[in-house]
Amino acid sequence: MIPLKLTNLFKQASRFVCTHPKISIIIGIFVLIFIISLIFYFLESNKKVVNVKQKTINLLAITSLGLLITFFIVFKRNDRNANDLENLNMTNTDYVFGIDLSHYQGNINWKKFEQTHHPIEFIFIRATMGTNSKDRKFEEYWNHLKKTNYIIGVYHYYRPNQDPVAQFENFKNQVRLSEGNLIPVLDIEKQSIHGNKKLVEGLKKWLELAEEHFGVKPIIYTGHKFYTSYLQRDFNDYPLWVASYSRKTESLHLRWDFHQFTDKVRIKGIDYPVDGNNFRGSLSNLKSTFCF
Repeated sequence: MIPLKLTNLFKQASRFVCTHPKISIIIGIFVLIFIISLIFYFLESNKKVVNVKQKTINLLAITSLGLLITFFIVFKRNDRNANDLENLNMTNTDYVFGIDLSHYQGNINWKKFEQTHHPIEFIFIRATMGTNSKDRKFEEYWNHLKKTNYIIGVYHYYRPNQDPVAQFENFKNQVRLSEGNLIPVLDIEKQSIHGNKKLVEGLKKWLELAEEHFGVKPIIYTGHKFYTSYLQRDFNDYPLWVASYSRKTESLHLRWDFHQFTDKVRIKGIDYPVDGNNFRGSLSNLKSTFCF
């Protein structure tokens, strides 16, 4: 029981560090001051005369301890309401909004998730990676979300140094897409150690197999710079889901369909930040063009 509580506390602290890096640095400084003060306190405590130096050390130790206790109280109070705080300004857009999920989002409190005020319309879920890996949260997320009104889809994380045929077989064996689901997505983010020519050949093979099996052209997900540097010339006729956090949706200067504009959306029921995406079109256009 005690190790479990410690584990939960560590997870909460890790989440706080990720979402509040500047505050975490300040807290770390106070912790360091407190530890150093204690060390000097014990070194000076053997002396009979309490000098100014020791008084200063005592004051620093007491102040740091008080600040740490205050932080702990505030942290625990905020932690109880953490899942209820949503940065709704992130989704104040003129586009159709959606998110994507993988095991990095951890255990989702679905009851709280259903209470979100974000205008989520579509959700992509990572299904597989490489030739033999499956996202450990895929089945849980998929089985729950397919019973909701969200438009859901799946993506495969492509590993450029592995066999594309085996990668597609891995994806095909794990997913079952039906009417109303989003068309499949191929996620490519890294260059091949064998060069761009081999990368392009492998991607084309995976995409051809997917189109033959599912009867649609898959969506390509990638970063803005990666796309313009390595993929645009060979794959400009594929639907594009582009990740670009530094550019506004209106200034991408690309023929894009989906834009992943942030990885910091806070949603009720999810402990960790979520990727936010805009769709370029109406909801009816999303359903008629990008769904089975």
